[in-house]
Amino acid sequence: MKYINFKNIYKNKEDINKDSINYLVKLAKIYKVKELYHNALECYNIILKKDLNNYVILNEIGICYFKLNQYKIALYYFDKTIKIKELPVVYNNIGAVYEYLKEYKIAESYFLKALKIDNNDNSKKSLGKIYYYLKDYQKSINFYRSIKNIDATDLNYLSFSHLAIKEFKIGFNLYEYRLKDKNIIKFYNSKEDEDIIKIPTWNGIDKCNNLLVVHEQGIGDNIQYFRFIIELAEKYSDLKITYFCKNNISHIFKEYKNIKIINRDSIMNKDKDKDKDKDSIINKDNNIILDYDYKIYIMSLPKILNLNIIYPNTEEYINIKEDKLLYWKEELNKMKKIKVGFVYKGSESISQIEKYIPLNEFEQLCELDIDLICIHKKDEIDEIVNLKDKMHFFDIDINKSFEDTIHILKNIDLLITVDTYIVHLAGVLNIKTWLLLGYSEWRWSNDEFKTYWYDSVELIRRNSQEKQFKDIIPRIKNKLKELL
Repeated sequence: MKYINFKNIYKNKEDINKDSINYLVKLAKIYKVKELYHNALECYNIILKKDLNNYVILNEIGICYFKLNQYKIALYYFDKTIKIKELPVVYNNIGAVYEYLKEYKIAESYFLKALKIDNNDNSKKSLGKIYYYLKDYQKSINFYRSIKNIDATDLNYLSFSHLAIKEFKIGFNLYEYRLKDKNIIKFYNSKEDEDIIKIPTWNGIDKCNNLLVVHEQGIGDNIQYFRFIIELAEKYSDLKITYFCKNNISHIFKEYKNIKIINRDSIMNKDKDKDKDKDSIINKDNNIILDYDYKIYIMSLPKILNLNIIYPNTEEYINIKEDKLLYWKEELNKMKKIKVGFVYKGSESISQIEKYIPLNEFEQLCELDIDLICIHKKDEIDEIVNLKDKMHFFDIDINKSFEDTIHILKNIDLLITVDTYIVHLAGVLNIKTWLLLGYSEWRWSNDEFKTYWYDSVELIRRNSQEKQFKDIIPRIKNKLKELL
């Protein structure tokens, strides 16, 4: 929609009448749907010329600024709204801003205010999430369970709190609602995977000879959950399993007797290698038909396995190349001190998980008698000019993802990392690892030091005195001193 300049149309508040206000409200709504928030704000500000105390419009302005990531201004308009009329929806909006800013205790107070005025489902949903973030899992469960009109999104979120308190059967059953969650179902029902969608989903009971396990979510999830493919193969020794894997990690996994690994390129590319994979055929319309009895998404495997406990992984299922192992052994043996690798950032796609500590915060570790090795690809690294002489940077994984990272891990004494894929890679490889946690997710539970996923991984959580995630680094420095 082309933007309309209203400045000359509504020069004076006398030009604004009931009909024009209705028109502007409808137009602003269209702009909001199209995510043209600046245009919507123009409409709302014209309405305010006529009625400065229009609390509905003030709230809408706050929402627009929230969508534009201008949080202080959003809070200003929400506060103005509340001073005119206390509305639960506005208290919920204020809570949502603080939730986004990870100010969870403040967010909690506003959601509770909204709930006090009106015992509504939206406030209960928000409190369910907030208490999950605050690791008050039973409160989270209680609020979700009290929702009258609970939907797939709520049940998906509810699963996390059950999983966090290690109620795995309940949690993994509820986690299946992610496949019905309108917010993420598009990911699973994408057009490019339409042939996979047609394959019926396995329930773990019906007879199945040929099963397609489909990747989903992040790299770390697929590295972590590959163990369950192995468990499935051991439980059903006659079952032929094909893992349809992400292109960038399909090469890192070992293949087993009844586990075959294919990547997107080998099965989705219709112009070459058409007959390469005997489990797929091309029909007369040049569409791929996958010849499997059933499919299952990889994150559904714990449910199919009916797990009620998870033990530390013991199977090292990552491929090791002897030439690469030797190369990095020789390269890193040039360093004469304790070799400490670190990863300072991961994907920020999940807002409540803290996955970033500025690179320069690690400079203080260089004062110790260690060799500090940054395990990031060069194009992922922030400005390193002032740090080149203090820590080691390598141009890694140029030709193939993880080909250097894996073998660097095998040749260091310790890995220090935020919560990203590499903790799972290191855990499977049994590398001594310190996992730094701020706000974290269900899989690290409330466990203080040890995790049930990997014996080699130690959890180090941000404490109440450390106001920001980066404040954990001085404590890591002291812990390194003790280690040395």
